[in-house]
Amino acid sequence: MTTQLKRPSLLRKLAIAAALLLFQGYLGYHLVEGNFGVMSQQKYVEQLDALKIQAAELDAQIDTAKNRNSLLLADRLDPDLLSERARHLLGWANPADIIIPAVELNG
Repeated sequence: MTTQLKRPSLLRKLAIAAALLLFQGYLGYHLVEGNFGVMSQQKYVEQLDALKIQAAELDAQIDTAKNRNSLLLADRLDPDLLSERARHLLGWANPADIIIPAVELNG
């Protein structure tokens, strides 16, 4: 009994090669442009820098708020500072105050 071997067709080999090349192209595209690709890494670095700047600004605001809050403690309360701040916020002046108006120079 003789057995005949069927040779794979050239078209099938080319189809498999084309499918593998397309898959490699897909992986290559996502390597460069995907969520964790090379281009996305640059965007993440830029976002990280922007967030570090924002964090520094917020730290400065927190330090300012802590300083202002510490001035209101009973053992550190300055009556003159409190009176001056209250009059400034209310828009009132003491009759004994000397008021110097701020003049803008156009230049």
